[in-house]
Amino acid sequence: MAIFLWIFQFINPIAIILGGLYLLEDPSPASLVLGALSAVFGLVVGIVGWGDTVPPRWFWIKSSMNLAGSRFMTAIGYAIQFFFLALAIFGTVEYWG
Repeated sequence: MAIFLWIFQFINPIAIILGGLYLLEDPSPASLVLGALSAVFGLVVGIVGWGDTVPPRWFWIKSSMNLAGSRFMTAIGYAIQFFFLALAIFGTVEYWG
């Protein structure tokens, strides 16, 4: 899981840009439904993968209150990223497919 999250960090900026461009145009309802389904999957990945993104204790520079709130924000962040990833794939297939 940690390797997947590490690779996803490099793919994510491109997917957000392409998905955002596709969202600015007239997206089909099917792409929005697929985006919502992948956002739910991203929420699960964010909840499960939160422990892989937190560094060991001696590297923590945040307070305990910031770390406690970051599990929820990490899950929401991955849900948004997976939503845009689905739109980027859908838009890429529509434009060049």
